[in-house]
This record gives sequence, C-alpha cells and structure tokens, in this order.
Amino acid sequence: MADLLPLKYGKVVGRFLANVSDGPDIGDLPEFPPLTGTITFTAETAKVLVATAEPAPATYVQLPQHYECSLDEFGYLTWRGSRGVRLVAPGAATNPTDWTWRVTFDLSYDGERVPLDSFNFHVTEYVPGPDTEDPDTGSAGLIDLTLVSPVPASTGNAVVVGPRGEGIQIDGRVSTYAALPTTPVEGAQYVVAADGLLYAYHAAAGGWLPNGQGIVIRGPAGASDWAAITAKPSTFTPTIGTTATTAVAGNDTRLTDARTPLSHTHPANQISDSTSVGRSLLTATDAATARTALGAVATTDTRLSDARTPTALGQLYDIAFKSHNGTRAAGAGNVMPEGLRVERKITVSSITYRGETAGTGNLVVELRQNGTTVASTSATIAAANHALDTTLTGTWVFNAGDRITVHITTIDNPAGRGLQASLRGVTS
Repeated sequence: MADLLPLKYGKVVGRFLANVSDGPDIGDLPEFPPLTGTITFTAETAKVLVATAEPAPATYVQLPQHYECSLDEFGYLTWRGSRGVRLVAPGAATNPTDWTWRVTFDLSYDGERVPLDSFNFHVTEYVPGPDTEDPDTGSAGLIDLTLVSPVPASTGNAVVVGPRGEGIQIDGRVSTYAALPTTPVEGAQYVVAADGLLYAYHAAAGGWLPNGQGIVIRGPAGASDWAAITAKPSTFTPTIGTTATTAVAGNDTRLTDARTPLSHTHPANQISDSTSVGRSLLTATDAATARTALGAVATTDTRLSDARTPTALGQLYDIAFKSHNGTRAAGAGNVMPEGLRVERKITVSSITYRGETAGTGNLVVELRQNGTTVASTSATIAAANHALDTTLTGTWVFNAGDRITVHITTIDNPAGRGLQASLRGVTS
C-alpha cells in the first residue's frame, strides 16, 4: 500500500555517546563509550490525509510503536540493522502540509538511565548522493539529530521571581508557528508544539510574537526548605535503623554479608507437583521399601534367572494347511486327503476357511476328525465370500494322533479354485 501513496521521505541519523573519565589505558583523557537503548519518533499530527493516493484518497494514522529504533554497538541510531530511519516528509501531497516530528529517548549506560529531553524537528525530503555504497555522502535533506537538537544554555538562565500574577489563559495548541491562526482575537495565546513556547497576539505590536521569541511557560516557584514542603511522606527524611519502618544505611554490614545460605528443610508433602508414588519413593527408608513403591523386584530375585523348561500346557499351536489345490471338488481335497496328523493334544478356539478364487453358489465345508464330522465346524460360504476369510469360533479338542481333514460337503458350481484352513490353538 505504501507504494501507492505519493509521499516524500526523509532520513534521520544520529550517534549517542557517554562521557566518562579515563579508563585503564594509556593516556589521561576522558572516554566516550556508546549508549544503549531506544529512540522513538512520533509525528505531531494525529492523522495525515493523502488526497492523491491510488486507487483512492487515503487517511493514515501514525503508530509510534512502529518507529522505535535502537542504538548499535557504536551508538549509532539503527532501524532493522541499518543505520538511520526513514520518516514521512510533509509536503504538497499531505494534509496538513507541514508538521514536526518529536523524538524521545530511553537510553542508558552501564545499566543506569541517561535522561535526555525530547524535542521536535522538521523532516525534509532525502535525496541520496551519487555513491550507492555511501548514499549519505553528497545527499540532500539528511537530518542528523546531533545538528537539529536544541542546545541548552551553558552559563545558566537568570530567573526573577516577582509577585504572584493572576495566571494565564491558553487558547489552543498548534504544531508549528506557521499553523497559528491568521485572524485571532486580540490577546489570543497559543502554544507551539515545535518549540514549546507560548505566543500572544497583539495587533498594535504587529500581530503574533516573532517566531522563536515566545514566552517560556513556568509554574510558580515552590518551597525549597524541607520544613516548608507540605503533604510530604511521614517517613522522610528516612530514619536509619533495624526495624520494619526504618531504612538501612549504605555501610550496613548486612548489605555485604556473603554468608552461606542457612540450611532448611521441606517435607515431601510440601512438594506441590509430587505424586503419591514419588513421595513414597522419596521417603523410602531402604531399597526394599523403594522396590515395593515401584512394584520392582530385587536383582537377586531367583525368577530373573529361572531357566526352566516351558510348561507343556498353554503353548501356542496354530495350524494352517492347504486342503484343495486347483479347481475345488467335493471330498477331503487333493493336497492332503489322508489328513493332517496332530502330534500333541490341543484345544482350538477358532477355524478360518478361505479359497483362492470365487465360484458360483454356496460352498459348504467342514472339519473331520479321523473321518468323523467335528460338530459346529460346518460353514456355508456364499460366492461373495469364497476368496475372503470365514471364521468360526468355539472350543474343539483334538488328541495326539488325530488326523484332521477339510471336507467339502457341497461344492460351488461352477467351482472356484483352492481351499485352506487355519486353526488357532494351544496345547492342552
């Protein structure tokens, strides 16, 4: 959106140093290390109107928090890693056509804040110099905060305090001297934000006071004697002592007491995020109690080294065998028509039948034990399920030496291919 606003921009730079006494180096001259902190720029106008913006006139609002710059390691003002910051320069494309920017400082040196008064300054269009590597050299409109900052008087200003007057009336506040009303009433008084001075209008004296010659606004002189100050805190000046309502002297030995922290205890139930198991483990008096809390066994537990032979009962004894190969036919199949011999007593809990391909019509199949039909093992399988798993569950016991066959009692017609049976069992 910024590319669509026909605005001019200025560039502001600056460098801020501290003046400290000579350090541990050769020579005896003071040193000037860089300050640290932030510098904030705020436009002295609530909003700016841009009538010639594209695609339509626009109003933009200044957001001070987005113009907070920092100082780099050498004390230079930087914005996003580059020295200097760009600010909108008022002109013919803006309404108002003239305003000032106010700069405020939050700087410090070695952890101590350095107070600097804020001030206002004008921003003009910045035109870079011919060298793209060093555009500030030979540029026009570059603003250095060092050069535009007002210089305080060095010899002090004499102040004469006369009798208390009846006060002053301020009719308004404008951003710059040029913004003062053109047809004010006689005696009108306005504050100009650019220099902070009060200007009065007197037609017989030529109108407004000249630019820069306004009146410094000061309140009445206050009391300087401690006893004459009213509404002061009752605890000041502070009383030095050792009670809760007294202050500690700067040389009090307690301020430099580097003693080892005093020992202290906390019971386990005062640990806010502890669990009952954690507290039991924390307060266990011996290894056996700790193992009990965790449900663990000792390293000498005989069960850890028991190399016993597995028990005969309950061992897995799953069986899968092909009974019919090629096109299915009624009977015990052509792969193992004599049956699969069982070598030990087993208990089967499920039987799953499955063919290679589907035929047409129902396929009826069952298990036979030594040629005899095993009860509850018969399954009628529709054509849609011939090539899918069909599982029966129950309890069937086969003894060692039994021969199991998969018997087709009703063939699908025309018949599909292949048939197998899978038995899930354990030794018993």
